Amino acid sequence: MSLEPLEILNGSFSLIFVLISMIVGITIASKYRQFRNVTYLLIGITWIGLTTPWLPSTVSFLKYLITTTGIDSVTYFAIGNIASPLILVIWIYSFTEFKFQNRKKLLMIIYIIVGLMFEIYFVYFLTIDPTVIGSLSGDLDVTYRGVVLLWAIFIVLTVLVTGLFFGRESMKSEDSEITLKGKFLTVAFVSWAIGAVMDAALPLNIVTLTIARIILISSAIEFYIGFILPKIVKKIFLNKK
Repeated sequence: MSLEPLEILNGSFSLIFVLISMIVGITIASKYRQFRNVTYLLIGITWIGLTTPWLPSTVSFLKYLITTTGIDSVTYFAIGNIASPLILVIWIYSFTEFKFQNRKKLLMIIYIIVGLMFEIYFVYFLTIDPTVIGSLSGDLDVTYRGVVLLWAIFIVLTVLVTGLFFGRESMKSEDSEITLKGKFLTVAFVSWAIGAVMDAALPLNIVTLTIARIILISSAIEFYIGFILPKIVKKIFLNKK
């Protein structure tokens, strides 16, 4: 059975978003070699990790193009969720390097414990009864339920709130370049959260899917600008050569 037009659009947008985000993440992570600052490495990994909810549909889409069959539900769920606790802990570590350093240990302990609890729950039901986790709609779309859905909401809220703190701290700087970075980072985190919520909560059709994925793709570009601040951006917004 061939893919429906909406599924082709879904898979194509997922692929574009994942590829752009990987390029952005690798570019940021590579700055570690230049500045010898592990934060660049961790934040690059974090951004790549934030694309994992869209990685299963990308993999399934590519597999379908080659074999005319997508991936099974267990593989889909595993690709999209198995690494999420680790990614969240890495982000909290990176975030507390800039903000709430005095509460770093407490926040790390909380997120490690919560992450382990989710991981145990997820692996158990992935093995025993995957239907508790969710269900696939066709080859490329998924509906999560129960604890996994709550976990996804928890991730979005955590990333959005900490991202806003992150951007706000940068915007307090007297350095115009750092302030500009903070503005782009703020927009990036908001865009990612809006795109993620739209993707999960709205009935997907050509219009809603296109809008949600364009917002997600824009978040990756905004995130790149917020950390790297290319010369052309400085020239446009700060009149700097």
